[in-house]
Amino acid sequence: MTKNNKLLLIVIFLIAFFLRFYKIGEYPTLLWDEAAIGYNAYSIIETGKDEYGQTLPIIFKSFGDYKPGLYIYLAIPFVKFLGLTVTATRLPSVIIGSLLPILLFFLIKEINPKSHKTAVLVALITAFNPYSIHFSRGAWETNVLTFELVLASFLFFKYINKKSNKYLFWSAVIFGLSLFTYQAGKMISLFLIIILFLTNLKIVNKKNIKSLLLNFVLPLFIFSIPIIYGLFFSGNANRLKVVSLFSYPRSTEEINTIVNESNQIDYNIFYNHTVFFGRNFLLRYFNNFSPKFLAFEGDWQSPRHSAPYIGVILYPGLIFLFLGIFFALSRPKIDKINIFFLLWLLAAPIPAALTRDTISAVRSMSISIPLVYFISLGIYFIIDRHKNIFIKCLILGVYLISFIYYSDLYLNHMIKKSPDDFLYGYQQSMEYLIKNQNKYSQVVMSDFYGQAYIYYLFYSQYPPQKYQQQAKLIENSSGDTGKVEKIDNIKFTTPDFNLIKTQSNTLAIFNYNEIYRQDINKSTDFKNFLPLSPINNISTFYAYQN
Repeated sequence: MTKNNKLLLIVIFLIAFFLRFYKIGEYPTLLWDEAAIGYNAYSIIETGKDEYGQTLPIIFKSFGDYKPGLYIYLAIPFVKFLGLTVTATRLPSVIIGSLLPILLFFLIKEINPKSHKTAVLVALITAFNPYSIHFSRGAWETNVLTFELVLASFLFFKYINKKSNKYLFWSAVIFGLSLFTYQAGKMISLFLIIILFLTNLKIVNKKNIKSLLLNFVLPLFIFSIPIIYGLFFSGNANRLKVVSLFSYPRSTEEINTIVNESNQIDYNIFYNHTVFFGRNFLLRYFNNFSPKFLAFEGDWQSPRHSAPYIGVILYPGLIFLFLGIFFALSRPKIDKINIFFLLWLLAAPIPAALTRDTISAVRSMSISIPLVYFISLGIYFIIDRHKNIFIKCLILGVYLISFIYYSDLYLNHMIKKSPDDFLYGYQQSMEYLIKNQNKYSQVVMSDFYGQAYIYYLFYSQYPPQKYQQQAKLIENSSGDTGKVEKIDNIKFTTPDFNLIKTQSNTLAIFNYNEIYRQDINKSTDFKNFLPLSPINNISTFYAYQN
């Protein structure tokens, strides 16, 4: 690699790091899962156990969602040296997200050494890609998973080119680690392994079969054993049942309505469960390719997964994406690299399409890799055919304007538009609670957003050994996440104002939704409520002191 190339990659990394690290400790607001990751890392540091007293688990019970533990262990050195802070919790994701453009450059060069210009464009587009930026700025396991998939693929192609078993072994190790990174990794890793073998069929022969079994299949099987055990013999499968598309069949009332509209035979032929689930799967699958998701709205089901008024790629990217796919498929012979990324593009939405949500940017994040590749291929297609400085400046200018617009949406509008989705106010209310809790015999903290207890543990840096002695998760009968109802003198529940105002020496913190539902805002007592987290002419939390 030339000095110019090294310098270019360093500059791209620094740009990517700045975009992901800028104001990382304060924006966006800390989410439940991030607080759980940070506190469990802190608990491991202090006691060698998770919040429930389990010694060095690989799967963390947390809220009853059984989190794969890799990110928690990645966060440990940062929490150890920087303390239990938002920045320390998010730094692993920031660094990995900043390295992703560089790793993609090397992956493309490994598959096709002649694709230098495309590799540079991919690195640049990834550095500025909203999909990558958004999930790199939080402690998102899916961001680590995406990096692992690229790294494992790079090592696999390195094995193809170098014929060295060490690359094959380390590729298997990274794929194995992906199983302990994020739930969707169990499926997308399998698909990507199949794609790698399909695009490199020549390695599957009698000469290589022993090497493949020993250096790839065996390590993967060893990594899979705890996952298989957890699915069959512990509660790890509960979350899978909750989010699975197949856990939500058509209701009896809807079935009766359809039958009454025609007859049972008509229902059995056209509206049976197979047709129902097939339609819902295809709806979710193709939502990932819709312009609404890609460019104009992003994850419309969960606003916390993207900035408002824009998709997971910048607006110009939509045009270049279709140009790139057209260019890749219109050539007389489709290159291996194009086949690889096309198959990845088709496989990436499947894990998300098999869940209850009609769209889920977090579960399908690996799609960002082939998206960026084909966008870059589309740009290369234009600038290679029209060797004109004006065309290059026009593309650069349009992209720059689009990115500035995205930055404004992200920094100035995202949380203000959806404060509930970003759980805005938990930090401010917890800081107030921690400062004043010893003045009262009882504290009632709103659990309207859910999992309020983990914010208390995180922001108070509650001694893990002390919490382990009282940790009690109230399981949800439906199998979804549970809740913790009490720590010391703090109850995490919906405060009942009529009851609270009769109890002396009590501090209650209400969510503004509870204020409206109990008509407190219409009462003369409302003047005694202290707004804790003002935003958009409201406060998401209020304190009441009796």
